[in-house]
Amino acid sequence: MRFQVLSHACLSVQAKGKTFVSDPWLVGTCYWRSWWNYPPVKPELVEQLKPDWIYLTHVHWDHFQGPSLRKFSKDTQILIPYERSPRVRADLEAMGYKNIIEMDHGKTMELAPDFKVTSYQFSSPWGDSAIVIEADGVTLFNANDTKFVGWPLKQILKRHGPIDFAFRSHSSANDRVCLHYTDVEQSDDERFYEDPELYIRNFVNFMEKVQPKYAIPFASNHCHLHKDVYPLNSYVMTPVLVKDYVDSHDVFRNIKLQIMVSGDSWDSEKGFDIAEHTYYSDRDAHIERLLEENREKLEQTYAKEDRVKVKLKDFEKFFGKFNKGIPGFYRKKFKGKPIIMRAVTSNSRFCVEVDVYNDTIKEIDEASIGKDAIIYEAPAVVMRTALVLNMFSHAGISKRVNYYCRQADEPTLRLFNRLLEAWEYDALPLNKLFSMRTVRSYLPRWRELLFYAQAVLMMLGGKSARDVEQEFLS
Repeated sequence: MRFQVLSHACLSVQAKGKTFVSDPWLVGTCYWRSWWNYPPVKPELVEQLKPDWIYLTHVHWDHFQGPSLRKFSKDTQILIPYERSPRVRADLEAMGYKNIIEMDHGKTMELAPDFKVTSYQFSSPWGDSAIVIEADGVTLFNANDTKFVGWPLKQILKRHGPIDFAFRSHSSANDRVCLHYTDVEQSDDERFYEDPELYIRNFVNFMEKVQPKYAIPFASNHCHLHKDVYPLNSYVMTPVLVKDYVDSHDVFRNIKLQIMVSGDSWDSEKGFDIAEHTYYSDRDAHIERLLEENREKLEQTYAKEDRVKVKLKDFEKFFGKFNKGIPGFYRKKFKGKPIIMRAVTSNSRFCVEVDVYNDTIKEIDEASIGKDAIIYEAPAVVMRTALVLNMFSHAGISKRVNYYCRQADEPTLRLFNRLLEAWEYDALPLNKLFSMRTVRSYLPRWRELLFYAQAVLMMLGGKSARDVEQEFLS
């Protein structure tokens, strides 16, 4: 058996003359030129890749990337988790893929004699999954972006342990750095601040639970080149920071941490094949070089983005349905607190007031926006795509959005974003949440439901969601 890290979150496994690939983002960029593979993927890795199966953990573009998928035959067998929302299957079918298998939670599929994969779902209601790969007596646990804890994690370890290699993300794919308070002075360091060790601690605690022979920092290897987000490169958690934490905190006594970048591999006969590089020791210079190499492409992007326009009808079509699908107990929280949606280019600003409580959508002049307004701002290209394709969660992950509000109104803004995500993942209107597909999806995931019940009790007792995760892992 041989496996190779191909990119940010893409893993290739070869056994019995067959090739299994997960989450192939191999070419191009993600999230409106915000995310770039780092280190960059060599073209020969892509050209020689002929997968028999492709597994997609979830719908986010750094895992489900159209340009990369189009590199492969439409007859390729695509494996996806059976989730409550049919979004992933629908998007694949729209791209022309028909050979799709939805794998139930805990479902094992034999790819060849002594070569099998098992899918496990976790995260509600957004949808995420992991894959366990077993071949030639070697077990790989690709947790990817999933945050398995408690009984769901124990189920995997009891069924598949001991684990030889475990892969997991160690940085954030969220919009937490995008918030600006309008009534409190904030430096950039304060605005961008997240506990820099939070994701690393979670990675370490997860590995301590799993106890693999090798822990591999994964699904976090990207950089930012677009001018809107280039300054955020210094806030990316790199694998070297994970290693520094492990070395300085005297953890992983029975676990070896192995940093792997695009092209690095391991096989049953030769062990690791790790190339020497300076991608992390000289990271700033490498990123600056990538920026210069792609300068012309980026300038073309900026010019193209400046030509994008968003119209009132785009907002009316999306929010006309969205507002009506919000349960009454949530609608009340927006009383007197409309959301200003502002689509911007380098030379224009188009503003629309979305009043969830009163179910109104109207264009407004920017001069009429009060100092206490709650503002959701995004480049016109991002705003229009989010409205037309229902991709607001992707907008947040891109980090190309900006939120402006008073500190006291942050909960309202966060609720608005959570409702947008719930709408995107078919958790709203509520009749979509309570469906036979939901029942089928969660019956084998009863451990997860028990975990949520316990987590809710802990949060009612004053613990945050992050505290709950830490407690279950520690």
